[in-house]
Amino acid sequence: MGLGACPGRGWAVPARRVPGTAPGARAAPETLTRGRCGLVPAQGGPASGSGEGPAGDFAAYFAAYNAEFDRARAGLSVAALGRLLAWLEETRLAGRQLFVLGNGGSAASASHWACDFGKGVRAGGHPGLRVLCPAEQTSWLTALSNDISYADALAEHLGNWVLPLDLIVALSVSGDSENLVRAFHLGRRRGARLVAVVGQAGGRLRQQADLAVVIPSRDYGVVEDLHMTVNHTLSQFIRRRLQGDGG
Repeated sequence: MGLGACPGRGWAVPARRVPGTAPGARAAPETLTRGRCGLVPAQGGPASGSGEGPAGDFAAYFAAYNAEFDRARAGLSVAALGRLLAWLEETRLAGRQLFVLGNGGSAASASHWACDFGKGVRAGGHPGLRVLCPAEQTSWLTALSNDISYADALAEHLGNWVLPLDLIVALSVSGDSENLVRAFHLGRRRGARLVAVVGQAGGRLRQQADLAVVIPSRDYGVVEDLHMTVNHTLSQFIRRRLQGDGG
């Protein structure tokens, strides 16, 4: 399946059999470039040195994907990450709550964030972060989705928890998931701090956030990869600093 048939996925276009030729004949793989939703075939012929068949096509895609990852990683704002780090530390030291939200793959990443900031940063006898990932509350979240609406489920869940100056972090590629937007509305009414870690599009989450960490890519895989890079660099930095302070 090529990108034209699945615009939300950044997959390479396989080499195709040339009509009217022997069964083993294949068309040259297409060069990959960045498009609206990810890496897409470029106009103008085959990728240089990509080889023949699926293995060569994958090698070209793998190189292009990693180039996009490196470009997006280099474009992250260290100043924005530093501000998020400061808010995480303020939340931890004040005993406030951190909530990490996401949908789909970003929900899994949100759960990983909760693990790393809940257990991972505890070191040297220092207090850890009080952190919650609503996506892990399966029964509760599905009941809210079924009985009210999926769009309202996260806001309804957070309604039981959020207090002033709590920290809400939303992970998203598009920045436009309705349930995350409504969760931000709830957080704003409660006086929470709102952080959007989003792809290049930014969406409504970027507009509504107190702090936006923008990952400058439209490739959903690259953005989700860098969600985890942000998590690991911040959480491991906190842990190493606390280990140095207390053992």
